[in-house]
Amino acid sequence: MYLNTLSEKILISLGYIEENEPVSDQMRIERVMKEKGYENIVFPLKTLRKLYPLTRPETGESREYTVSLVHKEEKCIMTAGGEKAIWREVVVTDVEEGDTRGSHYGIAVDYGSTTVLFQLMNLNTGESVYICREVNLQRQFGADILTRIIHGLGGPDQRRELHDVTAETFRNGFQNIQKHTGIDPRSCPAMVISGNTTMIHFLLELDAWTVFSSPYAPVTTNPGFHSGEELRLDFPGQVYIMPSASNYIGGDIISGLLTIDLHKKEEIGVFFDIGTNGELVLGNKEFLIAGAGAAGPALEGDISKYGTLAKTGAIDTVTIEGRKLYYTTIGQKNPLGICGSGIIDLLAQMRLNGWIDIAGKLDPAASDRITLRYNEEKQTEELVVVYAWADESALGEDLYFSQTDIEQYIETKAAAHIMIDCLLEAAGITEEEIGHMYLSGAFCNYANLESAVTIGMFPDLDRSKYTVLPNSSLEGAGTLLLDRSRLEDIRLLMEQIYCVQFASMPDFMILMQAAKFIPHTDMTRYPSVAKRLQEMNRVKFQ
Repeated sequence: MYLNTLSEKILISLGYIEENEPVSDQMRIERVMKEKGYENIVFPLKTLRKLYPLTRPETGESREYTVSLVHKEEKCIMTAGGEKAIWREVVVTDVEEGDTRGSHYGIAVDYGSTTVLFQLMNLNTGESVYICREVNLQRQFGADILTRIIHGLGGPDQRRELHDVTAETFRNGFQNIQKHTGIDPRSCPAMVISGNTTMIHFLLELDAWTVFSSPYAPVTTNPGFHSGEELRLDFPGQVYIMPSASNYIGGDIISGLLTIDLHKKEEIGVFFDIGTNGELVLGNKEFLIAGAGAAGPALEGDISKYGTLAKTGAIDTVTIEGRKLYYTTIGQKNPLGICGSGIIDLLAQMRLNGWIDIAGKLDPAASDRITLRYNEEKQTEELVVVYAWADESALGEDLYFSQTDIEQYIETKAAAHIMIDCLLEAAGITEEEIGHMYLSGAFCNYANLESAVTIGMFPDLDRSKYTVLPNSSLEGAGTLLLDRSRLEDIRLLMEQIYCVQFASMPDFMILMQAAKFIPHTDMTRYPSVAKRLQEMNRVKFQ
């Protein structure tokens, strides 16, 4: 099977150097490569240092060598005669004695703010060999990105600290891969890194404050190829960094778009990567329009007193039947809190069963689980829904979701909804014209789609129009490793995407207020939810 991989291994033969033709080691390799059709060949210093005496047979017999190379993106240049020409470099990352073509691997990386995923790929077969997850050690400088950005404002030494823990995270990933596969990632010619614009600035030791502050112009949006040694990643090969379309539409989004080919489709599609922040792209082969906004920590459960990340003991699903509530936990352990997917189920089920109204207000008559608790911050009592009683919780106390928590979550779901509304309005597109909707992000992998639609986070489309992508950022990085022609698609995406600012749109606040209901003030936009409410005899619609 032929794969047009980003890196390549070729076999060449080199003979003894005659005194009457003292051609350099580099030149002899270039001559053979040019005979095979390769041009614009670049030898990094580390590769040159390896050539002698490796490529000097002591007798007249030829020897076989494997040359590892990486194909860089095409560039349009002007010739001396004023004509345009295409220039593509190939970088020789290694030269080995013998035929090692059977061992050809690459690394795809999803470089996230909380975790970093590494995928070792067999570039001869296209198969994924191993995937591992490492905690991003930048967390010691702040759990949220803004805190890390502020740390980097301290100067070059602080930015170097952020980079050093990043490099340590990568070393941990490499060691994990080698431990479980026996393959040293440092033998790979190429690695593709996909991450948001801020994370890439940390990797490159650039001032990420430029991403966050006016005029929101990053230091770079297209870092391109770099040697792993230049990046101080203990990686001898070439590293390609996915470009960003803007300060908030990062390389992880470009990588995601590469997996679905939105820019090649006739039908209008929506790509929505949602987490603490939400990034959204709408369009088809005719146009691409993008925007981003803060969805909030609520999607990871981080708003409630008993909210938690998705881990053992977290309530991840909720079902309500009349006045009774049932739940499941991750690992089937006693509950210690509720994570994002559980919260969405809780709100959807409470709405369908009449425990809350369209505004999210709790009804104490609906269940004995709805009761009063003292809110220390507000210094007053408020209604809460107890989803786990003290005798069944791992904490030995009632676990509950308060009226304040509900209001905050409605803000979050409204933010997600409004991103879609604003982008549709900016493009002059209606929901009915959406051909397909692609959801990405850890939240989407675990949340119940039906519950998310019920509370009004996503449009009430035919469910067959939805596709949940497990990890589009990692998949896109792997896609490029396996097919270097996708560099051209990346270039096209960068040229086509037009970014809008949601908050500057004239109807933003009006649309936002309309979305702060469950599912929405306009129930005609949610016919399937209206039907379910009617069937349960909770709401009558004219």
